[in-house]
Order: sequence, then structure tokens, then C-alpha cells
Amino acid sequence: MATIVLVCAAGVSGTFLARRIGPSLPDVDFVVTTEPGLDDVLPGADAVLVAPQLADSAASIRARVAPRPVGILPAVAMTPAGSILAVDAVDALVQSLASHD
Repeated sequence: MATIVLVCAAGVSGTFLARRIGPSLPDVDFVVTTEPGLDDVLPGADAVLVAPQLADSAASIRARVAPRPVGILPAVAMTPAGSILAVDAVDALVQSLASHD
């Protein structure tokens, strides 16, 4: 089981996304947080997925969560029609975890 932290601006869109794609990713546990709350959830995190509204903060988030892999969602992934893109992004993160083992 991989634990992926989904970082979004207020937590609402991330929660909706995690609920929408969670059934497609049964081996992934999602933890949704905001950027200020990121440090509180990092101890159990395997990887971090950044919502598109925080893409400008990706470099600072990468520095804070290193050496964990970080993915950035495209804006369309936050829409119901973009769920497959979000699943693909999570799959890529999980694959990067497997390659580091």
C-alpha cells in the first residue's frame, strides 16, 4: 500500500479528487492536505501529488518533501472528465516508488 499526499489550496478539490479516483487505485491510500499542513502529514507519506493550483509552488514543495517523488497534476485532472489523467499521475508516482526499492 502506497500513501500519496495530495496537496491542494484548501483541501476541498483534493478531497473530491481522492474520493473520485480512490476506487480505481485500491493499493493507494490518499491523504489530502494544504501546503501549510504538508509537514504534519509527511512522516507517513511515500510520495506527493500537487494540485494544479499549486504548480507555482512545486519547487519549494519538492525541496520540503525530498527525497519523496513529486507529481504535478494537470488542471484537467481536477475535473470529472480528467479523472483518468489523475489516475495516470498516481500510477506514475507508484511506479517511481517501485523503481526505488
